[in-house]
Amino acid sequence: MERKFNVGDIVKTRKRIKNDGTFPGLPWDAKILDKGEEGVIVDVGLFLLTKTIYTVYFPRLGIFVGCLEHELETVNEQEAGNV
Repeated sequence: MERKFNVGDIVKTRKRIKNDGTFPGLPWDAKILDKGEEGVIVDVGLFLLTKTIYTVYFPRLGIFVGCLEHELETVNEQEAGNV
């Protein structure tokens, strides 16, 4: 399975991310991240052997969130904030 991102890549969210039930401590459908939040890929895995899941660390918030490929985009060096 080909990946779009790799460990160490700096990314940002393409849209607001809500809890799909897999983020502990928040109710289902609660907002986790706003659009444009920057983070770094720290792990790559598979969900049900069909979907690539990227574990992203968002340093401004101090949280790790599992994101799908279509939820992320690359941040170039000129755009990168405090990641």
